[in-house]
Amino acid sequence: MTNSMKKRVRLTSWGRSACVAVGLGISLSLSGCNDLLEVDLPAQLTNEVLADPVGAGIQLNTVIGNFEEAYNGYLWEIFGREGGGEIRLASAGTTNAAFRYGHSADWFNQISRSRNFAVSLHEKLDKEWTVKDVPLRSQYLAITSLYAGAVTSWMGSTLCEVSLDAGPLLTIDKTYAEAETLLTRAIAEIGSAGGDFAMPFGISTSAMTMAYGLRAQLRWMKGDNAGALADAVKVPQGFNAWVTREATPARRNLAFYNGNFLRYLELYDPIDWWIGPANPANNQLWPKPIPFTGYPNLGILPDGRAVRDDGLPIRTAGNYRTAIESTAVADTRVKTELKQVQAKGALGYVPMRYTSEADDFPLVNWKEMWLIRAELEGGQAAIDKVNVLRTADGLPKVTYADPANATQIKYMIIEERRRALYLEGRFFFTMLKNPDLLWFPRASGAAPGYGQQLNGGVRFVMPDNEFDLNKNLTKADRAANCAVGVKPVILGG
Repeated sequence: MTNSMKKRVRLTSWGRSACVAVGLGISLSLSGCNDLLEVDLPAQLTNEVLADPVGAGIQLNTVIGNFEEAYNGYLWEIFGREGGGEIRLASAGTTNAAFRYGHSADWFNQISRSRNFAVSLHEKLDKEWTVKDVPLRSQYLAITSLYAGAVTSWMGSTLCEVSLDAGPLLTIDKTYAEAETLLTRAIAEIGSAGGDFAMPFGISTSAMTMAYGLRAQLRWMKGDNAGALADAVKVPQGFNAWVTREATPARRNLAFYNGNFLRYLELYDPIDWWIGPANPANNQLWPKPIPFTGYPNLGILPDGRAVRDDGLPIRTAGNYRTAIESTAVADTRVKTELKQVQAKGALGYVPMRYTSEADDFPLVNWKEMWLIRAELEGGQAAIDKVNVLRTADGLPKVTYADPANATQIKYMIIEERRRALYLEGRFFFTMLKNPDLLWFPRASGAAPGYGQQLNGGVRFVMPDNEFDLNKNLTKADRAANCAVGVKPVILGG
């Protein structure tokens, strides 16, 4: 590459918006990146650049940028699997097929890129480059481990199986184990980097707290209750680690843009339209309406009750309400608005959690940590933890619950998760842990408005090319590690 093809880029301290490099031979977007390292950087990420420590900062941006782009699409897609609602209109050039419940994880290639860059950069920082080559070497080591662990945890928690680096098929448990190794390494490396530091781009004020929060999520998902509790208590009230977004088309917040700006989505009321077989988790028919569904008009009673004993949410308006619900106040955390819904030709409720393309998504939210603690501690401690969340949002405290009534406490926590983590992509994991109670749009029937088939099952599989190009795999391996009722329907496969 000639000198005339190079760009002079000043990068010496953390900026605000992550730069995204898609891969080898693809032009970099450097707008918004400033002051990481003082470098002469080629306009493209070539093999020459990847081998040069001068480009370490841009490689790190690539790790973060690909992670954030993938999470943007994932968050919007997973809300449909949480029973959020249905796309009413599809048009060219938009990410609008999310609620068609396809079996493949469309975001898999991007998170794989994030992990691959993280692993590659970590190896060079660890074995080849010194602090003289990369002044922020110790921080970069920790951040690459942190994101590699976050990606691997994400894969284990959403896919039926995983293959890393064109290797053999890994079970969910083995993927979790790999993720924990990486996050534990990140915690050690953060300590070695001087004890703690702020993450780049305003992602979080503490890399260490972010790492403990990510590991708490992972340990909770895999059933390590003691480990999850030990990590969750290290995340203080008010802490968040963000997936940062920017107000440009390339980094559009899809939950805002497709949800309440273009209004492609109409939120479901309590689901009473689904026709299908018994729940495969317990062989019981679903009641009508289905418990823990419906997002419009959610309310809370003066005694703090948000869910009835039959699992239906307390509401301020709409069907299936009882007389006592006339005293409910609106749950201001689950923001919705009645607007004209595209293609419906009538009003419907759309999500209003995010109101700008620049809104950030929580990746680690202290409220989730409090709810993990509530679940694992149980009893009065669970009520107390929920009341911390209620106080923080100015909502009625829980006084109705009986600490000795395990079912009542469980329902309280599930519904609190559904609301406190609204449109954060995290309630999905509560659903995975409670398939006997929580409905997934599996593979029977169609959504009521647009008639889209519910083809997706519960977990995802890797894209077909992962099975075509990996000599260790065949398409017969798809969904092999998912049980019936959890595995996706592979159409035509």
